[in-house]
Amino acid sequence: MEVISVKHNAKIVIGNYQFADKVKSEVLSLLKSCNTIPQDHSNVKASIHTEWDWHPNNITFRNLKGFIREEIEKSYKPGRMIDGHRAWLKCSNFWANVYEKGEYANSHDHRTHDYSFAYFVKCNFRSSPLIFDDSRRKIRAKEGRFVAFPSFLKHSVPRHQSNDTRITLSGNFSLIGKGED
Repeated sequence: MEVISVKHNAKIVIGNYQFADKVKSEVLSLLKSCNTIPQDHSNVKASIHTEWDWHPNNITFRNLKGFIREEIEKSYKPGRMIDGHRAWLKCSNFWANVYEKGEYANSHDHRTHDYSFAYFVKCNFRSSPLIFDDSRRKIRAKEGRFVAFPSFLKHSVPRHQSNDTRITLSGNFSLIGKGED
């Protein structure tokens, strides 16, 4: 795992998930019959943007989100006390994006949450990177790689140049206190 600094003195966490093949198989299977949202409801201009809370009870996805949550907690140590109780990170939403040639994501952030992530499911060496706009730092797409970051960081995806699809999973984590859901 690697932790690097970007503008705003913020850190992003980059790592790999050891069960990437299982995640890829599950995603490719579930994308065949998924509910999508219209492109005008998102900064992502991709062929497929699944619903915001995609398969919340899927064990493969729950394991992936749990792994990324643990990496965020190790790297950022975000727990804080709320009314005398330690806050914990909850995955507030989770979705998939399928980019075909020429598709992209406009610059945006996820400010209503605390931490966000992108996970590369299917890509190749020519797939568009994830770009942190303020620093212009590019994170190369690589299958099985996750990128976690504070939600206030603006990021984007340039037009996808490859003829092969680029598939990502994304999500947001929010700090939740005792009694909150």
